Amino acid sequence: MNSEYPKISVLLPIYNTNEKHLKECIESILNQTFKDFELIILNDASTVDLDNIINSYNDDRIRYYKNETNLGITKTRNKLLELAKGKYIAVADHDDISVAMRFEKEYNFLEKHPNISIVSGWLEIFNENTGRKKLWKRKAYPKYLDFLRGIALFHPAAMWRKADFEKYNLKYEEGYFGAQDYALFSKAVLYLKSANIQEILLKYRQHNTNASNQKRRMSIEIDRVKEEMLNFLCSSKKDRKFLRDKFLFPKTNFIKNVFSVENIHSYKIIRILGFKIVMRRFQTQNH
Repeated sequence: MNSEYPKISVLLPIYNTNEKHLKECIESILNQTFKDFELIILNDASTVDLDNIINSYNDDRIRYYKNETNLGITKTRNKLLELAKGKYIAVADHDDISVAMRFEKEYNFLEKHPNISIVSGWLEIFNENTGRKKLWKRKAYPKYLDFLRGIALFHPAAMWRKADFEKYNLKYEEGYFGAQDYALFSKAVLYLKSANIQEILLKYRQHNTNASNQKRRMSIEIDRVKEEMLNFLCSSKKDRKFLRDKFLFPKTNFIKNVFSVENIHSYKIIRILGFKIVMRRFQTQNH
C-alpha cells in the first residue's frame, strides 16, 4: 500500500459506539480483500472511552483523530472528507458490517466505468435482538427521478470518486442531521451518474432503540430534500403540485408503474399525463 496516496479513503465517524459493534465494524474493514486503503476514524468527542478499542489494532492503515468538542455528524463527516487522501471515498458507519469483497467490487466497478462517479449496493438488514433479516435492493442505474421518489443509493455502502465531488464542491449540508446523506446525493445526481451493484455489500444493523422524535426529524428532513428537488424541476407551483400528488405519493399502481425508471422515456405516456414540459427541463439539465 502507498501510505501517502492510498487508493481508497474509508471514513468512519464514531460517537459513544457500542464496543462490540465498533469492533465488528472495524474488523470487517481491516479484513477486506482489497488492501490498499486508509481507515480514517474520527471520534466526535465521545463521553465514553473508545481509545482502547482503536488502539488495540496494530494496523498502519488506521489514522485516528478526535474532535475537541462535539461537532455533530454532519460537520464530522465533512472534516473526514478534508482528511482523506485517497482517489475514492468509501463510507463506513460505526455499527455496520462490510462484506469482505465490498471494496474490491466497488473499486473495480468504478475503474471499469469511468462515466459513473458513485457506486453502492444492496443491504442485508439484521436485528440482533429478534434475529430477523431482510434484503433491501435498489435499481442498477438510478436516475434523478428515482432520487425524488426516495433514497436510490444506500449511503452506508457507498463509494465515490473524490475528484468528482470536489469538482462540484459537494459536501454534507450542515442544515441536515438524519438526512444529510440523502441531501448530499440529491445534489450529486444533478452532475454525476450513479450505480448500484446488484448484490449485498453491507450488513446494516437495525436497532430497537430508534427514538420517535428522531424518526420525525428524519421524515421532516427527507420532505425538505424532496421539496428542493421539486423546485429544481419546476418553477410552477401547479407543476410541483402535480409531481407531489401524482409522483411522490401515487395512489394507484397505474401511476406508480408509469413513473418507474423503465418507463421514464415513454414520451407518449408522459404527454398523456401532461408531463412534457417538466421532462424537457429535466433532460436539458442532465445532458
